[in-house]
Amino acid sequence: SQVTDETQLQKLDIFVPLADINSYLKLTEAAGQICVSQWTGPRRLGCLFNHGDHIVAVNDLQPQDMEEAYLFISRSMRKEVKLTVCRLPHSDIFHVKGCSC
Repeated sequence: SQVTDETQLQKLDIFVPLADINSYLKLTEAAGQICVSQWTGPRRLGCLFNHGDHIVAVNDLQPQDMEEAYLFISRSMRKEVKLTVCRLPHSDIFHVKGCSC
């Protein structure tokens, strides 16, 4: 990540069906951040994530590491999981197959 100034990051909430997170979202840990490394979601959900997005909260809980993020996701009682991400402006999008972006 080339940004050192946190104020350049956009913070947004993304709601993803629980079943789709387990099937299509991959996370990785880099420089102490929980980062989205892959999103191959179904076309109906669209291109939700960008390269460099990092997860700062899962259902308003702040995970300390990737293991905890997956734990919060797996224990979610909701049909949709709220992922709060910080995004670099103008970062590349993870395009899903057949998207219209």
